[in-house]
Amino acid sequence: MCDLPRGHRRLTVLAALALGLSVLAPAAASARTDPAEETDRYIVLLKPTVTSTQAVAGEHVKTHSGRLVGVYTHAFTGYTATFTARAAEELKRSPDVLSVERDATVVAFEQTVPTGIRRVLATQNPNLDIDGVDDRRVDVDIAIVDSGIDAQHPDLDVVSTTDCTSGVCVDNTGTDGNGHGTHVAGIAGAIDNDSGVVGVAPGARLHSVRVLDDEGAGSLSAMAAGMDWVARNSATIEIANLSLGCEACASNAITTAIANSVNRGVVVTAAAGNGGTDAATFFPADHADVITVSALNDLDGLPGGQGGNQPSCRPEPDQDDTLAETSNYGRTIEVAAPGVCIESTWPGGRYAVLTGTSMATPHVTGAAGVLAAGARKPTNRAEVLAVRQRLISTGNANWTDDSPDGVREPLLDVHDATQYPARDPRR
Repeated sequence: MCDLPRGHRRLTVLAALALGLSVLAPAAASARTDPAEETDRYIVLLKPTVTSTQAVAGEHVKTHSGRLVGVYTHAFTGYTATFTARAAEELKRSPDVLSVERDATVVAFEQTVPTGIRRVLATQNPNLDIDGVDDRRVDVDIAIVDSGIDAQHPDLDVVSTTDCTSGVCVDNTGTDGNGHGTHVAGIAGAIDNDSGVVGVAPGARLHSVRVLDDEGAGSLSAMAAGMDWVARNSATIEIANLSLGCEACASNAITTAIANSVNRGVVVTAAAGNGGTDAATFFPADHADVITVSALNDLDGLPGGQGGNQPSCRPEPDQDDTLAETSNYGRTIEVAAPGVCIESTWPGGRYAVLTGTSMATPHVTGAAGVLAAGARKPTNRAEVLAVRQRLISTGNANWTDDSPDGVREPLLDVHDATQYPARDPRR
């Protein structure tokens, strides 16, 4: 078992799957109802030539007796609505429709906690000035697309909160009934002060984009709405962290949303998943535009493999400085980062230790935040890809990749003061 706060249930994926990522099938139709009349939620991707998304969505809903949930115009052109399966099939033949996708459930990747900040050598970079004094903060805005963030946590600078779980993003008060999003947020940007923990991009401005519920589960339509929010706010947001996903699923709408967010200058990171298999079968880890992150098992914050193989936070033996036992691998991975026994922020002003590629990803998110801070903010795809390439090219090979793919991805390394420039003075 992992070291979780007293009284808190351990994060789990849904019992039907043994992986840290899953997709739920739609609920079975009632025996008393004609299955053809059962409704479900669908994400409709429209052609970019559509001039009024709201009007087309309204027409479709009226014609096919549906119920409109949300309209999206920033990351992609489309909407979410409820239809019967028969109506959804008919809608696919509409001349202004590119795809009609049944909604599905996504969950947070299972997690734990490590000495990741030391292992990525953040403390060796004088520009990052990690010294326990809150006198300099990274001038960057990071969207945590997750279960929410505890906006009252004293170690986090949360500047906006929105809830997209319904398929429509609405402002909320900034809570996290699950803990996953708060934990991810701290790894990326916890404040460098005299208590708690510190993130890779200390004091980054954090935006809570809630797409997962208190059980750590959500839907593709919630994720679509969340990415639309990110694209709509791309003038502000530099990085979006996706420590979530689903196995053997796909979404044309979200694929388009991610691509368009990147086009607008947003760096998108994604967890590889915790199935111990090829990440190419996981979404959005398999998306060509995201920076996909696998998890390193590091137990002492140092290279050399001397940290042993039996951390107290989880039962599985796993040799220090190797790929985490449950981490996905494969050629879709760009960067590895610490993801085992990572300590970070937790709701209620607390801290917890969690493990998984969900924890590895925000290390890379924070590093991307340092590269994209202040006047270095990306504004287009080319500049986003330049950040991605810097993360890859500055990585080191001081670890053992014991996965079967035959490829050792670079390990995140932010020690170089020239490659990872100075933080800005405290705002």
